[in-house]
Amino acid sequence: MDLKSRMNLGIDDREMEGQGQGQPVNPISQAMSSSLLSLCVNVVFEFEEAITDISRCTKVITDAALPRNPLLSCIMKEDDLGVLRWQKTTVNTKNHTFIVEFPIGQDSYDACVDEYISKLAHRPLDHSRPLWELHFLNYKTNKAKATMVFRFHHALGDGISFMSTLFCVARRVDNPDLPPTFPTAKTSIQSSHSGSTLLARFFQRLWYMMLVLWYTLVDVISSSLRMTGWIGDSQMPIRGHPGVKNMPVALSSATFLLEDIKQIKNSVGGTVNDAITGIIFHGIQRYLQIRLSADAEHSLRDAYEKRFEMPEEAVIKQMKNLRLTALCLINMRGLAGVQNIDEMFKPKAEAPWGNHFGIFPVRVPILGMLESPLEFVRRAKSKMDRHKISLGAFVDAKIMTYLGWLKGPQAVSRYLYSTIANSTIAISNMIGPMEMVAIDGNPIKSFSFFVSGAPQSLDLFIVSYTGVVVLQVYAQKAYVDANMLSKCFMEACEEIKKATLKKV
Repeated sequence: MDLKSRMNLGIDDREMEGQGQGQPVNPISQAMSSSLLSLCVNVVFEFEEAITDISRCTKVITDAALPRNPLLSCIMKEDDLGVLRWQKTTVNTKNHTFIVEFPIGQDSYDACVDEYISKLAHRPLDHSRPLWELHFLNYKTNKAKATMVFRFHHALGDGISFMSTLFCVARRVDNPDLPPTFPTAKTSIQSSHSGSTLLARFFQRLWYMMLVLWYTLVDVISSSLRMTGWIGDSQMPIRGHPGVKNMPVALSSATFLLEDIKQIKNSVGGTVNDAITGIIFHGIQRYLQIRLSADAEHSLRDAYEKRFEMPEEAVIKQMKNLRLTALCLINMRGLAGVQNIDEMFKPKAEAPWGNHFGIFPVRVPILGMLESPLEFVRRAKSKMDRHKISLGAFVDAKIMTYLGWLKGPQAVSRYLYSTIANSTIAISNMIGPMEMVAIDGNPIKSFSFFVSGAPQSLDLFIVSYTGVVVLQVYAQKAYVDANMLSKCFMEACEEIKKATLKKV
């Protein structure tokens, strides 16, 4: 098998079944399932009604997903030549289904459910069977009447891949005969050439190409220096050491109306991602101000109560000297958005199954006290626009792919580990269905996701669903107060939204 064909990550069913030999596990997937780095994706579904028959619900999910996704019936196993392959195996759903039971008679099960899901972050998946699990928590909370957690190893695929799997089993509440629909990526082409002379258009294109080359070169060098540890983030209250991946975690979420996000993005002529990133920038600065003030005043609660006041000069100076980087994950497929699962598994698919993501680092601006919090969104838009010009993320993804084939998956694992460990935050964004959907006839009220196992103390995961955006905070308890940070994000959204009204 030549190098080019080996690098095709699409899966051919004939190769999965022929002569008992499965598809080789590509180096990116192996890198995410190593002794150094093992990542697990956890998707949390909150249902409007209690699950009356868990066995039936499990059967509905597995009957729809397993035949259409061959990797859910595979384990990773070495062949006689030492090549790690996806090998088909018999799936006993009982080994993958966990029905959680809490002590009866409690006034509220919110804390029990939250604690159980948080502890799942450190629970490894059993590699002797297919790498997925279903956890049912059939208890009423303030958010839902029942909760289900779908866990799967990142080696099986990225968020886009499994969004297509998870929602091939879901049906729209308003019309069960139809599958859920997802927002399509809209591209707006703005031409600045109208009225320009041919010579002017030539120099505009030349200038654009020079910017592409320059930004790409800068980003590739920056990524290499970050991977080798030559550059990294400052020590700060929210930044832990790489060993934090084994420390207790806390989960909290901030929710926003999509209409509010659109109002913010329209005010600066940006995108939904620009608006959400600006909210994150503002919320992070607010939380850092609180934490640094608490270090000076010896009371986190007092610092939180004074969060709208001008911080001390020493705190302002300390904040301005911080270097804080967020790693943003992007989809690297030829087609944007969630695709039909059957199409993704076809050979040479434009949007193939697997791990097809890129990473680009964004320096989080620390802007101090501003007249208008909209400046955070403007800065976010400026940074996102600059990275859209760069091909750094694409080059970085290619480097990881070739590194895997030349030096093996452990080299890719070290590359990813170092890149993550030398930054402070990771941000991942997913698009959910536009309509409310149901599994086994039970409407999903809300859902969110988080990835566990990364050597960072703070990760942020964003998903949209039925006009609501959920920002999931996944944080190490020793470094970040997840609930307080969520409040900072929600306050940041309100402040920015009010600023858009003043602008009008």
